[in-house]
Amino acid sequence: MISTLECLGLDESRLVKLFDTELLADIDAAAALGLLVDKALSDGFSLDVASAYRSFSRQCAIFDAKWNGLRPVLDQNEHPIDISNLTPTDKVAAICRFSAIPGFSRHHFGTDFDIYSKSMLPDGENLQLTAYEYEKGSYFYSLGLWLEENLDSFGFIRPYSGKNMGYEPWHISYKEKAEKYLNAFSFDAAVDVLLKSSYPWAKHCVDFAKNNYRQLLGIVR
Repeated sequence: MISTLECLGLDESRLVKLFDTELLADIDAAAALGLLVDKALSDGFSLDVASAYRSFSRQCAIFDAKWNGLRPVLDQNEHPIDISNLTPTDKVAAICRFSAIPGFSRHHFGTDFDIYSKSMLPDGENLQLTAYEYEKGSYFYSLGLWLEENLDSFGFIRPYSGKNMGYEPWHISYKEKAEKYLNAFSFDAAVDVLLKSSYPWAKHCVDFAKNNYRQLLGIVR
C-alpha cells in the first residue's frame, strides 16, 4: 500500500535506481520505461531521461529559485517574464504554469519522467524542455509523433496537454501506478508539510493549491 509520505516525495524506501543512472523511480514505472526505451532503440533512436523522481526538498529548491529570480519563469508562449513586481498570488500562478508546488508534483511519485532523445538533439544545442522543441520543423518533432503513436501501448500518458497547466510534451507518466499514488494522495497532508517549511511563499502556494491542486497533479479524469 502506498503511503502519504511516498506521495509527497518524503519516502524513497521503495524506489529503485533507473537504469545505470543515479535517478530514482517507482519499480513498475521503471520497468515499463525500459520497454519503451527498447522500442525507441529498435526504431532507430535513443530515448533518454532528463528527470524522474524528485523529492519534496528538491521541488522546494526549484520553486524557491524561480520565486527569487534565480531561474527563469516562462509565460504561456514560453518566453521569460519578470515576476518581481507581481503580487504573491500572481507569482505563484506564473511559476505553476510549468513547475508544481512542492507536495503537489507528480515527480514525487517516481512514475513520471521528463524525456528527450540525445540522438535527435543537434550538436551544440542544450536541452530546453520546451514545447517549441516539439513543433513541426524542430528537432524533437518526430519524437513527439513517435510518442503519440507508442505511449499508450506501454501504459504511458502525457498528463500536461496545456488544458490544465502548461503544455509539456516531454512529460510522460506511467498511468496505472500513477493512479495508485493519486488515490493515496492527501491534500491536507501536502498542505501540512508545505506550511511547516520555512519558505515565505508556502502560504501563498496553499491558497493557490486549494482551487488548483487537481491541475497541478495533472489529474485528467
